[in-house]
Amino acid sequence: MTMTRTAFTELRYLDLVNMKYNEALPAMMRAVRLDEVGPPENLRVVECPVPAVGPHDVLIRTTLAGMIYADAEARRGTYFNSTPLPWFPGREVAGIVVACGEEVEGYAPGDRVMALVLAGGCYAEYVLASPHEHVSDNGVSAPGADIVKLPDNVAFEQGLVYLVNFRLAHLVVHALAKVPSGASIAIHGAAGGMGAMVTQIAASLGCRVVALCRGAEEVAFCLGNGATFAIDTLRCDYVEAVHEATDGEGVDFSFNGVGGATINRDPLIIKPFGEMILYGYVAGKTPLEPFDVDKTWVLKLFSATDYLTTPHFSAATDAMLEWLATHPLLAVGEVFPMSRVADAHRALEAGRLLCKLGLRPDAL
Repeated sequence: MTMTRTAFTELRYLDLVNMKYNEALPAMMRAVRLDEVGPPENLRVVECPVPAVGPHDVLIRTTLAGMIYADAEARRGTYFNSTPLPWFPGREVAGIVVACGEEVEGYAPGDRVMALVLAGGCYAEYVLASPHEHVSDNGVSAPGADIVKLPDNVAFEQGLVYLVNFRLAHLVVHALAKVPSGASIAIHGAAGGMGAMVTQIAASLGCRVVALCRGAEEVAFCLGNGATFAIDTLRCDYVEAVHEATDGEGVDFSFNGVGGATINRDPLIIKPFGEMILYGYVAGKTPLEPFDVDKTWVLKLFSATDYLTTPHFSAATDAMLEWLATHPLLAVGEVFPMSRVADAHRALEAGRLLCKLGLRPDAL
């Protein structure tokens, strides 16, 4: 049966009778879609139906979508999971709840929320977030979304900075490394989303933080974010600079989300019995040569998946909510309109960001 756009809109409105809602929904929306893995130009803005809301679903009207490096990896087809096509990218969203299924508890239309949606689809004007594990339209089992109500004092641009990266930083600092108060630490990519959060948490512990970053703007950002020292790695050898900043002692911990050549140089900046915490590889995957340095040191690898169902993740969430309520907050460094999603991905891959990049639906 052929259905006109007007008829489809009316049908969608009738569907809302059995839901909690606060606005009539359009039939169609704009979203970013990837049909072939490859360069940023492969990302296209398309029209597609607004997701149908099931009994356990929450529908969010997007104010801002968050961008993470894994989005670029999946777009290129180099992520550790294969990219299903067509693919609708984006795992982080902040916005307003506009509809809830009849079985949903704890959320209501009008709520300001941010959500981690592992099923994807957040580069869109509307995002379906089910708090429960579910089977998607293509028959794939998708994990439940992590939906957090935003405190009244927190802007969308602030909340998205903390939603994922603060909790991951809390896990690597407290659960994995167990950093004690007053320790000395180096942080690679300290001006990025994860590095900025590790800096804030470590500074709150009274740690001596050596921030490794690129360029004068990032140096200023890191010092303002709580770092004790900030080293511009474009202007000097970071190993020599870390030893100079620490009076030749080195650091107790290196937090490394950069990878590449740094994984074989970091043992040079770590004290004997020190630890390298490796949680990313934006500079590439380089083979480790553990015996190039005559020193006892520890390498710890991090996967968030191992922590999601543990008390550590609940503790990280509680810590995030307490931080949002009591601390000065960072905000997304740059926001791109959805129509410039390819430019946003180029900036993401180049590391041209302070703290975090965001994507906003274009104004009608």
